[in-house]
Amino acid sequence: MLKEPKKILIIRSGAVGDVLMTTPLVKAVRKRFPKAKISYLVGNWSKDVLKNNPYVDSIISFNDSIIFKRDILKILALIKKLRREKFDICFILDKSHWWNMLAYACRIKTRIGFNRNGEGFINTLSVDYKGEKNELEYYLDIAKLLKIKIKDKRLELFLTKKESQFANGFINKNNLKNKRIIGIAPGAAINPGQKLLLKRWPKDKYTELINKLIKNYNIILFGGKEDKELCDSIISSIKNNSNNKLVNACGMTLQQSAALMKKCSLFITHDSGPMHIADAAGMPIIALFGPTGPKRFAPLKSIVIRKNLKCSPCYDIYGRYKKCKHHKCMELINVEEVLRAAKKLL
Repeated sequence: MLKEPKKILIIRSGAVGDVLMTTPLVKAVRKRFPKAKISYLVGNWSKDVLKNNPYVDSIISFNDSIIFKRDILKILALIKKLRREKFDICFILDKSHWWNMLAYACRIKTRIGFNRNGEGFINTLSVDYKGEKNELEYYLDIAKLLKIKIKDKRLELFLTKKESQFANGFINKNNLKNKRIIGIAPGAAINPGQKLLLKRWPKDKYTELINKLIKNYNIILFGGKEDKELCDSIISSIKNNSNNKLVNACGMTLQQSAALMKKCSLFITHDSGPMHIADAAGMPIIALFGPTGPKRFAPLKSIVIRKNLKCSPCYDIYGRYKKCKHHKCMELINVEEVLRAAKKLL
């Protein structure tokens, strides 16, 4: 069944980081099945992660809301569309039994995915998932089932010449050429159907950090359109920005952001999409963790700062938080320890 499949489907919904962490597996599947047509089913929220990816032949995107709102009619229409493709193999990279059942409903004979506390019962083959190691390593366990040797674990984003030129133009326009730049993402942590704002380091901490870094470095603030107001507010609070050493770059495309991140010497943020984009861009990263576990989500090569509290991490393998009133896991990370980590990397 696995010798010469003609059509392969890979499924991963969710956030930008979730999809980015599957890219080493996508590359491995392409190497294992060089002649197959590989399609990737992904939500509109994160589909740009796969833009220009040479290992994917087709991106099948859908409105994320049909899943978390349980829009049965639109889900059935999606199943009907996938049935017509007549896929030979499906890799189900979401952990939920709902996605395993969707692949079964699409009449895909060979279905390889995860077994999270019995949820893989309907799969042809499953990897046991307990949330005890990095998500990337779990994806690569699926490659091991196919006897694929993984040498390269780097997350991959594919940029065009136009996007690199955009980054160069941004640097020139803001007088940042030949300057040492630090990238910071103080917002994000918003996913389809979820606002995970507990993952953020407090705004006043970022402001204090920037006030100290700006004396010696130029700083670019990153994020989506929804983060522009937050970043403008931080800029207005900075004391030493008379020479425009702090610039707001929120609202760019994912690829434009990655191209601009490559111009930075260091990237600082909490667990978020920009953290994974910076990882794919090859940036040294300082990652601030609290409610989510760095063992599961931190880039493999990063300096992680977190507090060892009994209640942290509280984000479970089903994507749920325990109720939290104090937010101490992030509040207790102080600016000085982030500065010390920055000096090490710079």
